[in-house]
Amino acid sequence: MGGSLSSSSNGTSRSNGCDWQGVIRFYDYSGDHDVDHLQELINSHTIVHVANYKKPLSESQWTDSILYHAYIVFITHDMSDTGGRPIFWSLEKNGDALILQKSYKKTDVLNKFEGYNRLESWYWSPQLNISDKSELSFADLYRYIIDDTNQLQIKYNFSDENCKKFAKIVFDKIAKSKVWNYRI
Repeated sequence: MGGSLSSSSNGTSRSNGCDWQGVIRFYDYSGDHDVDHLQELINSHTIVHVANYKKPLSESQWTDSILYHAYIVFITHDMSDTGGRPIFWSLEKNGDALILQKSYKKTDVLNKFEGYNRLESWYWSPQLNISDKSELSFADLYRYIIDDTNQLQIKYNFSDENCKKFAKIVFDKIAKSKVWNYRI
């Protein structure tokens, strides 16, 4: 498979800027940041559920109607690898990379970003936009992101090539019967 994967441990690769690196950064809450093992998981797992979430962009943000960060949380199963335990993943686009996180606990990928708590405002915390069942293989999603839509070459742009557009592309691909309509 093509594409560039890199591992991140405890936020050492975090960036707040918009310096697009054209990589997928991987963070595993179990401490296994082995990119070769990640490739095995991608090749052997099937996505069974997908959800699109939003969170505030700043601590003082009052409304969630237009400005927010959108990201995807999905669940995979692989009987041979995890004994049937669900694995929770998040996938999102920020100013410098695509970020893929993995955990056996949903709260890790929902409420944290590369080991740190996600930003919350005093008014609202991460909220569900839409969810659906899925039967897509993880390998098919990976190929779609890397080869079919060439997402690693699309630099982040706040007005149009942003987290919401990426979340829509990913959600619509994974979801079995729903599409996410959002306001820009």
